[in-house]
Amino acid sequence: MSKISEAIEEFDQAMGRAPDWFQEVFGGSSMTEMLIYNGIQVIGIGLAGWLLATWFEHRHFKSMDQREIPLGDISTTTAKHPPPGEPQGAALLIGSVVVAHDYFRTVVIFFRRLIGGNIRPYERLVERGRREALIRLKEEADLRQCDKIINVRFATTAVSGRFLHAIEMVAYGTGVRTVK
Repeated sequence: MSKISEAIEEFDQAMGRAPDWFQEVFGGSSMTEMLIYNGIQVIGIGLAGWLLATWFEHRHFKSMDQREIPLGDISTTTAKHPPPGEPQGAALLIGSVVVAHDYFRTVVIFFRRLIGGNIRPYERLVERGRREALIRLKEEADLRQCDKIINVRFATTAVSGRFLHAIEMVAYGTGVRTVK
């Protein structure tokens, strides 16, 4: 008998002596049952988390679509000079947001980084951050009654920890009111 099969047999005997509640929580009286049941639980929880995170992401995109509609009349440009006309006032405007990934996508990103190539979850994270920062910038312009934002710039900072992958996206520019 090999050492592996001896270890499995010892484990099975120990699990057989374990209390009933322990066997119920950890999936049975043998190592095979435990691996199967716990594997199914891990896959199920991972799939549920992925689906829930995707639902929240789509909900955020829909929210941004709705918030952009009333702000459509505020124009933005990267030009450094105000548009023709007589500017009535100018103000520095800032819109910032911190957007994070869920734990389930972080695991997928980890494996994708090992293989290399395009990382789609990061692209969606940056897209969400950029759009949200621009919407907040336009909302700030609307509050200050500016109809144009010139010299628009973006700045990004990575916020990360052991299990946190997030970005801070800042959009800033000069809001101007023009006489029509």
